[in-house]
Order: sequence, then C-alpha cells, then structure tokens
Amino acid sequence: NGKRKLRVAVTPTFSRSILMPRLRAFIEAYPEIDLTLQVSIPLLDVVAEDADLMVRFGTGRYADVEHVCLMTDEVTPLASPAYIRDNGPFDTLEELQAAKLIKSPLEPWRTWFLAHGLDAVEPAEGSSFNDIGLMCDAAAQGLGIALVRLKLGQPWIDNGALVRLSPRNVPSPHAHYLCWRTGVMDRWECAAFADWLRSSIH
Repeated sequence: NGKRKLRVAVTPTFSRSILMPRLRAFIEAYPEIDLTLQVSIPLLDVVAEDADLMVRFGTGRYADVEHVCLMTDEVTPLASPAYIRDNGPFDTLEELQAAKLIKSPLEPWRTWFLAHGLDAVEPAEGSSFNDIGLMCDAAAQGLGIALVRLKLGQPWIDNGALVRLSPRNVPSPHAHYLCWRTGVMDRWECAAFADWLRSSIH
C-alpha cells in the first residue's frame, strides 16, 4: 500500500495514560505511516525485539542504544477515598508505614521515605505489581496505598478513583526515554514520530 511501516514498543501505562489520548493527532497528521504499537516492560527485560523505536522507563543508562529523555515525573502516595475514610488519616510517616502499602519494582517506596528523612526498607508485606496501571487499579479497589507517578496516574485522579494523601511531590529516580539503534533516525517515519512525541508531551 506504499505506507511507511513503523513499530514502536511502549510501556503499558505510558501508552494508556500518555500516548493513547494523543495518538489520533499523530495518525491524522501522518496518514502515510502505518503504526504498530507493542507493549514492553524493559525494566523487567520483557522487550519487543523488532521495534524501530522503544519507550523505556528507567535510569537512562542505556549503553546499547541512542536515547533521549521524554518525560520526568514526580511521585506521591495515592489511595481510594473509601480506603482513606476507613483507615486514615495518614498524616504522619508512622501512620503511612503502618498502612497497607502496595509495592512495585518500578516505583520503590524508599524514594518517598528518603525524601522525608527516613531510611526505610521496602515493605515486607503487601501486594506487588510490575505494571503502574494495575497498581493504580488495585489502589482504586481499596487494596492499600500506592506510590504513583502523577503524569501516569492522572486519569485515576481526574475521575476521583484515587486521591492524594500529601500535598508534597518527590522526584522519581526513573524517567521515560525514547531509545533507538544507530541509523534508525535516518528513516523519515522514525524521525517524524520521535519529533511528534517529544513536542506533544511538552
């Protein structure tokens, strides 16, 4: 059909919260590009091997690919209004530590506690999710308190499923990066998507 094919690997919640609301604009702007999205979880080595471009979430130390930072984020604890009503308030660090904390390898609780001057280990008990969206869903169902990146958690905040426990935000140690192998940006469709993604997020 003469269309340029482009395969992009994205992390699940980034695609759901950030990419999907903007995707129609890209498809309308670039009708000549056939876009295929594949889900990958690169922090856990679930990677789409044949993708042209990859959105990775991590520290940015990627020796195997060229990359640019797409989006940094901040974290804050979120829970369902019902969970806070039944178990709160959580005004002190001690009250927070004693609550059911939902865990994720993608967003360690240590970040939050260290920012508040407390060198705490990860909670031993509690549910754990390797997907931020599932973690938000679990918190919305009242399973406990989740440490959530605000840009990714925005849909849950907007519809009232999750509310903040603290007015404070703490920078996440991880960020989203657009990655590609050397030479990929020589292809017009790859450069077009990269430019569009960077400008549409900022």
